[in-house]
Amino acid sequence: MTFKILNNCNLIRNNTLALQSTAEYFCEVINTADLREALTFARSKNLAVTVLGAGSNVVLKNNLYGLVININLKGIRHSIDGNNVVLSVAAGENWSKLVEYALRNNWYGLENLVQIPGSVGAAPIQNIGAYGVELSDVFISLDAMDIRTGEINSLPHKLCEFGYRDSIFKRKRKNRYIILEIKIKLSLTADVQYDYPLLSEALKKDTQKPTGPITPHIVARTISDIRRRKYPDPSIIANVGSFFKNPVLNSDSVSRFLECNPLAPVFEINGAEYKVAAGWLIERCGFKGFRSGNVGMSSEQALVLLNYGNASSRELLQFSESVKQQVLSVFGISLELEPSVYGSF
Repeated sequence: MTFKILNNCNLIRNNTLALQSTAEYFCEVINTADLREALTFARSKNLAVTVLGAGSNVVLKNNLYGLVININLKGIRHSIDGNNVVLSVAAGENWSKLVEYALRNNWYGLENLVQIPGSVGAAPIQNIGAYGVELSDVFISLDAMDIRTGEINSLPHKLCEFGYRDSIFKRKRKNRYIILEIKIKLSLTADVQYDYPLLSEALKKDTQKPTGPITPHIVARTISDIRRRKYPDPSIIANVGSFFKNPVLNSDSVSRFLECNPLAPVFEINGAEYKVAAGWLIERCGFKGFRSGNVGMSSEQALVLLNYGNASSRELLQFSESVKQQVLSVFGISLELEPSVYGSF
């Protein structure tokens, strides 16, 4: 395929919210040579660069000025040393398919992260996590291209500064690097994590679960079932999954919150910080299943904001702002968006 840079490109197929958005310039890259050529083009015209993977965790406004680069680098390599399996995975690989691939080979550590939409390259930016496990738990390092120079740098775990749904790529190094490949360490021996309340409850109720120990394959199947019930398929109704982060409170704030809301789902992070279930807050404010025009919150999971068809980014963001303001008014807690917002109206 010949590398091309397109002008005035419609991005409706490049975001799972199916929002109408136009890129001033757009290209898809399948190797580092393409990427360097794209960055050279951007520098020659003094263009801003926006990187898109699968478009499953973004809100695109009407216009994205500059060059939008879709990363479609492919490839998975592995090495085995004793009990450890090191995977090197290109940024354009599908995350959930990577989890399934690891499980087919009986390589363990990713099973709790099954069915998370998106590309591998986006995973470190968000430090994706679910059901008690985060990418940072298995992460070794990544290779990334410096947008300004075209140089490839290797960043180990420590330099990525991972936090809850956070990394250096969302803060000090935002818009500095394009992730090319990640390295993760899995195991040939199962160390199953199923203490997360929703997961442990589902496992207890699982009548199909065979007798004996809970395996990574059982955990993955159970989580897949939960996610299918909670999160609508974006190909059927447009969404990005969880639209809001679970807010994090310190010990004093969470104590005050629980005094007034003793039944609220709260999860300890590290003894000093606690996550409050954003879906619970949103549901208590009456938004679960609520629809306004072309947008609304899912009736199955109050965290999921839906585009029922033909919603504009302005309409969608105005609706999300009304949710945030109501939660702040009722609980005194500020919600943050989980997807990144790009472009302008």
